[in-house]
Amino acid sequence: MKKFGFWLLKNNIHIMTLIFLGWAVWGFCNWQNLMLVQKLTLGLYAFIIVHEYEESYKGRFLDLMAGRVLQIDWRSLTPGVTHISQALYITLAFSAAMIWPEQLWLTFAVIILCIFEGFIHNWGIVMFRLHSVSPGWWTAVLMCAYAIWAIIVINRNIDYPGIQWLWGALCFLGGFLCMEVLFQTLLDKPMKEKVASARRFLGERFGK
Repeated sequence: MKKFGFWLLKNNIHIMTLIFLGWAVWGFCNWQNLMLVQKLTLGLYAFIIVHEYEESYKGRFLDLMAGRVLQIDWRSLTPGVTHISQALYITLAFSAAMIWPEQLWLTFAVIILCIFEGFIHNWGIVMFRLHSVSPGWWTAVLMCAYAIWAIIVINRNIDYPGIQWLWGALCFLGGFLCMEVLFQTLLDKPMKEKVASARRFLGERFGK
């Protein structure tokens, strides 16, 4: 059982992809019956899956955050432990948006996530003073552009109360915070040390 758990942890990105492919096949077979938001969500889902693979290369944003900000040695961690929280969050968020398309706030939550990815990767270039983009930047920017286009399409074709955006933002924030708590919990370093490392990095970066 323990070996199976390690296998799931190590291969979480591939398992996440298989779940997406299941949704993609189902969507293709039922395309004529899908709601507009489900079609748009499938597009966002495809973008974020490709994005996760692009981010798996060395020098990704997560490596920069953990190595420079939190000063964590990746070699001491169990393979897959740094991605399992993301895999769970993405799978649950997008599956919920596909299952309950009439709840627009669920769709808005994943749209906000995709726009946030585009923002955070551009912020990382400035934050870490990079001379070139980090792995994941290209798909993040394209995904962000697609998400903005999806908002335009939804606004032109669907009447909905604006409060849906508030629920969507709260859903995104809640899910993102849960993901971060799980991620930080799985890292093999006390929270006090991680906070101290982050404060030291920010002090050196902005204190000059």
